[in-house]
Amino acid sequence: MKIIYFVFVSFLMTTTQAYALVETPKKSIIKAQVLPPADSQQQQPSEENSENSETKKKEKERQELELENALNRARLEKQLSDMQAHISRLMGEREIMALEWDIAQEKQSQAHKKVIAALEQQQEKLETEVSIAQYKLEQEQQQFQAVAMKLEHQAKLLQAEVDQMKAKRDRYKAEIQRANYADIAPVYLTEPLQRGGTLIISDRRIELDGCIYPWKANYIVDRIQYFNNKDVSNPIFIVIESSPGGSVIAGSQILKAMENSQAPVYVVVKGFAASMAACIATLADRSFAYPNAIILHHQPWTFAAGNVRELKESQEFLREWWCRLGGKIAKKMGVSLKKLDELLYEKSARGDWEEFADRAKELKWVDHTINGIKDSSIRELPDSNNYTLESYYKKYLGYDCKVAGDIENGVVHLPPLDTKDFYYLYNSNNRYQVHPSIR
Repeated sequence: MKIIYFVFVSFLMTTTQAYALVETPKKSIIKAQVLPPADSQQQQPSEENSENSETKKKEKERQELELENALNRARLEKQLSDMQAHISRLMGEREIMALEWDIAQEKQSQAHKKVIAALEQQQEKLETEVSIAQYKLEQEQQQFQAVAMKLEHQAKLLQAEVDQMKAKRDRYKAEIQRANYADIAPVYLTEPLQRGGTLIISDRRIELDGCIYPWKANYIVDRIQYFNNKDVSNPIFIVIESSPGGSVIAGSQILKAMENSQAPVYVVVKGFAASMAACIATLADRSFAYPNAIILHHQPWTFAAGNVRELKESQEFLREWWCRLGGKIAKKMGVSLKKLDELLYEKSARGDWEEFADRAKELKWVDHTINGIKDSSIRELPDSNNYTLESYYKKYLGYDCKVAGDIENGVVHLPPLDTKDFYYLYNSNNRYQVHPSIR
C-alpha cells in the first residue's frame, strides 16, 4: 500500500509541473500585450501595419495556444480524474486488504491462542500426571526401602546364624582333627630297645615295602641323607613289612647309604624280608624282627638269552654279584661263601633258605627279636582309604592294579632293569615275571 501511495504522489507532482509549464507562455503573451515596450510609440507609421499584422498573428497564435492549453488542461484534468479514481480504488483496495489482513491476523491469533491454551492445558495435565507419578514413585521407593531394610536385617540375622553354624562346624572339625591327632612328641632314643623286648621307633623312619626298584631306592637314600642333615645322634629306622627283594644295584645303593650314614641305621622286619631285603636286614648296623617274621636268603637269579659265551659271561657276572653280597652275609654268619652255598641248597632244592626270626637270630641274620613295637611317629588317626587292595598293590608291589598289563592272572610283570642289573628276589611260584614284550 505504501508503494501505491508513493507512485500516486509522484504522478500528481509530475502532472502539476506539466500544467504549470503550459500556463507559463500564456501569461507571458498577456503581459506582452498589456505592457508593450515604451519605444514602440516612436516607430514610423509605416511600421504600424506590419505591427498590426504581427499582432494579429500573435493573437491568433495566442488563441491557438489557449485552445491548445485548454485541450491540454482538459486532457490533464481527465487524466487527473482517472488517476484520482484509480487512487481512490487502490486506497479502497488497500483498506480492504488491510482489513482482510487484520481479520486473518485475528483469526491466526485466535487459532494460536487456542493451540496455546490446549498446549497449556495439556502441560498442566502432564505436570499433574508427573506429580502424581513422582508421588507414587516416592511412595514405592519408601516401601522398597522399608522392604530392603527388612530384608537386609533378615539377611544379617541369617548371616549371623550361618556364621554361628560355620563356627560350630569349624569347631567340630577342629575337635575331630584334634581327636584324630595324638598330642605327643615323637620319642627319640639312642637305645630304642626297651626292657621286655619293646622297640621304640621315632618319626625318623623309612618304609621299605614291596619290590625294590631304582626309584624306591633313590627315595630311601635321600631320606637317609635328610635325617643325617637334621641329626646324627638319633637312629634311623628302615621298616620292612613285606618285601621280596628287588634290583641288585638299587639294593646296593641302599646298603652303601646305610654304611656311610653318620647316624646309625636300624632295620626292623615285621613280616617278610627276602633276597635283597634280607640282605639289607642282615648287613644293617642293628636289625630287629618279630619272632614270627620270615627271613629268606638265596642266590641272585636273572633271565638271560644268548649264545654259550654270552650265557657264560652272564653267569660269571651274576656270580661276582653273589660274591660281593653273599660274601658279606657269610662273613657275618662266620662261614665261608662256599659253605653258605652248601647250606642254602641243603635247606631247599631251589636254594631258598628261609627261617623265622628267632632262628634267624641264631644264624646272625637279625640281631634282636622283639615282642612289640611302639611307633611314636604315628600321631594321626590312620585313614581307612589307605588300607585297600589298590593301595596294597601300589605300596607293596609298586603297581597300580587297575592298569592293564601290570598284573594279569596274579602275575606281576617286572619292569626292565639297567644293563648288568639283576633281580634278587624270592619267586618260588613264578609270581614275578619279566613282561613278555621285554624278554
